[in-house]
Amino acid sequence: MQFEYEVSADNYADALILYYRLNRTRPGGASIRTYFLFGGFLLAVGLVERERGLSPLLLIALGALIVWFGVASFFPRLSSRRNYRKHYRELGIEGKKYQANISEEGLNLTGDDTTWSRQWSDISSKGEDKQLFMLYSRGTLFIFAKRYLSDDQQRELRTLASLPAG
Repeated sequence: MQFEYEVSADNYADALILYYRLNRTRPGGASIRTYFLFGGFLLAVGLVERERGLSPLLLIALGALIVWFGVASFFPRLSSRRNYRKHYRELGIEGKKYQANISEEGLNLTGDDTTWSRQWSDISSKGEDKQLFMLYSRGTLFIFAKRYLSDDQQRELRTLASLPAG
């Protein structure tokens, strides 16, 4: 299957949100549970020891910040969409077109100055929402907006990527 596509700022932001929602981690790799447990522990220690000077206040502030990171990880749309769009502009991919050749062997993608080849076994995370398909492999996020794919191509991509029928 072959098609030409480009990645918009909205598609980039949506794909990153989908990736983090599916993997429930932040870029540093800590799970959401870790944020809540550690932040809650710091809050509890700070509250229990609140009469011992300035240190408990710092623990409470740090605990609240870490819990906020947990909330932002669990609900990535709260804080991330604007940052992801800014990062998109910094990548310099706006308006660039890519050619995709997707087969049973894997992905072959070509841009003006870049080429990627991945076997399906290299894809460590994959997902789909109403607007796009997201595939992640070795630090690279591949984003295919559905507007560039026919219904038959979408079904074929779901089959090749082993995604549930959408």
